[in-house]
Amino acid sequence: MWKILKTFFVIEKSNKKNIFSCLFVAIFVFSLIFFVKNMDVGNSIKEKSDEYQSISTALGKFQNIDATDSGNGSDLYKNLVRQQQSVSKQKMALKMNLPKVYLDTAIDLANLRDKAFDMEGFDDVAIYLPSKIDNQLDSVFYQYIKKIGMPLSIDSLSFFQFLAYLFGVLGSFWFIFMSIYSCGIMIEEFQHTSLIKGYPITFDKYVLAKCISSMLIVGVFLLELFVCSLPLVYFKGLGNPSYPIAIFNGIFEVYPIYQYIGISILYMICISIFTILLSIILNVLLKNMYLTLFLELLLYIFPMLFPNMISLVPFNPFNYLNFPNLLNGQMIEFAKPVVLTSTHGLIYIGMSITIMIVSVKLFLTTGRLKKV
Repeated sequence: MWKILKTFFVIEKSNKKNIFSCLFVAIFVFSLIFFVKNMDVGNSIKEKSDEYQSISTALGKFQNIDATDSGNGSDLYKNLVRQQQSVSKQKMALKMNLPKVYLDTAIDLANLRDKAFDMEGFDDVAIYLPSKIDNQLDSVFYQYIKKIGMPLSIDSLSFFQFLAYLFGVLGSFWFIFMSIYSCGIMIEEFQHTSLIKGYPITFDKYVLAKCISSMLIVGVFLLELFVCSLPLVYFKGLGNPSYPIAIFNGIFEVYPIYQYIGISILYMICISIFTILLSIILNVLLKNMYLTLFLELLLYIFPMLFPNMISLVPFNPFNYLNFPNLLNGQMIEFAKPVVLTSTHGLIYIGMSITIMIVSVKLFLTTGRLKKV
């Protein structure tokens, strides 16, 4: 087995598909670094300026009326005016280095927004304001920062913060990337079994070796994410790997960055194994890499097209492949909310991997694949 793995790895190193994929990953990371630097992502002063402008746009939907408690403005209008005042206060606190004032105001702002969601006319201005889930994540984050007394990060993203941002962006379409990468796996071997007759191992071991070599390349992709992000250490420093990130996992809670990155890597490895095995099975059944890719993408977007089906089949692994959406609590924003957790996602994907391994093994031992 070791000799065949070594042979496969030598072949995979010079494979144009793998070289192109590695280049794509590197270009993606460098492009995201350029975007982060150009847009100054993570700079709290800039973000508060954008937030102030959004609230101003929302207020533009109303006539200029008295926003005092005794005035004739609607409850929503008065609430938005207070939100705008709070954002201005936060900007002032940032410029004058008053973190306690900033945190207290941030918590008050989250409470104001929480009240606004149930006010008449909110739907008309909802597009300009954070969603209910985003507001709850902000509230949990700021309350945690205040509770433990951790210094608030107000500058653009450092190395560890960027990694969390990177995994959040890349995780949204990792399954799509892996589907494109693996849709042609072993298609030639399945169509022309004479290609492998010279190997001194059984066909099932050949398939296993092929999967392992593909996962080694996936390991290279993941390593690239860290290596290509290193320039940020020079520009912005390492940052704090324990800095909190608010997430939803059945409840709203806080993870340190290193835990968020660890969960993301675990998800990406599981998704990679799941996709490679799925591609093998579909290539056996369909005998066409393009049909395999089409069906994989169709299965991926099916829960998005029919979100009401998620609650009927919560164990469907395709519900969990966009894991950043799970951690952001996007599923509970549906018209019919669904509570999906990342823990359940790993369990269901793991169960699916086990079922596919058993299925492939049964196909191989009965000799059906050899006849394709």
